[in-house]
Amino acid sequence: MANIRRATILDRQSVEDVYAIVAGTSLSLSDDEWHHWLDVDGIVIAEVDDRVIGFGGIDTAAREHLRWLYLLPEYQRSGVGSTILRELEHVAWTSGLQSIRLHSTPNAVQFYSKRGYTPIPHNQQLGHDHDGVEMIKVR
Repeated sequence: MANIRRATILDRQSVEDVYAIVAGTSLSLSDDEWHHWLDVDGIVIAEVDDRVIGFGGIDTAAREHLRWLYLLPEYQRSGVGSTILRELEHVAWTSGLQSIRLHSTPNAVQFYSKRGYTPIPHNQQLGHDHDGVEMIKVR
């Protein structure tokens, strides 16, 4: 079973490694951006045997709250992603948010739909320069 916890600065390389494996590109955040995410307790880590296997990020002050949810391929469909998402939702609800917005990759839409997220009407979308679906979950 995976251990879920808040990230520390010591997790930076592991988070970047998971992102690179799953997304196929690098996660390029400045030191200031990393410190922002840590200051808002916005990065949640999943680890097995002290190895980071996934992470998620939420910023309750942003227009689009859920920023990341990545899990190494061998741990997908194991329930760990759902556990990370529940922890991110807990952060959102306890901060007072009444809804959570995200931009899902096309292959993750079903994952979010099964957990209560619905597509945002086109006239209410923020807009993105890459494929995906803007979604929302209302408390």
